[in-house]
Amino acid sequence: MPLNQEEEFQLQWINNHHMEDKDEQARKEAEEQAAARPTRAPRGRKMRRNPAAWELPVPEDEIDLHGMTSDEAAEAVERRIDDLMIAGLKILRVIHGGGNPSYGNVKRIIDRKVRSEWSNRIQLYKVEPDNAGSSIMILGKPRPAQAKTTRKPAKK
Repeated sequence: MPLNQEEEFQLQWINNHHMEDKDEQARKEAEEQAAARPTRAPRGRKMRRNPAAWELPVPEDEIDLHGMTSDEAAEAVERRIDDLMIAGLKILRVIHGGGNPSYGNVKRIIDRKVRSEWSNRIQLYKVEPDNAGSSIMILGKPRPAQAKTTRKPAKK
């Protein structure tokens, strides 16, 4: 079936203009960076690490809460969590800013909701080490807390 003049023009344009898949490029760069990063040997006991050393995953989506009141922000984050769970995505960046007294402290409200209402839906919630105005949230069922074992002193 022959193409009309408009379709011919579109086909020529597509052939003359190279299109790049930026998502594929970003994925390849992330894989290369991960491969170049040195691996650490496992430690004998769990040690507290500097927050800057946390290796947080790359977010799959983000929500910016600037200009929202604390109630609006909480509703927006809850809707986004629902949408991501339906879409099968797990990692969300929440950009909450440092806090503005005229709007209410959005970060404080989000932190409180994560610990209480959303605790059964969020696996990890941490402030990004290099940016105090945003946090990373990993969705999913939280891991069960491991019971602490106490050692009894050896009898002599």
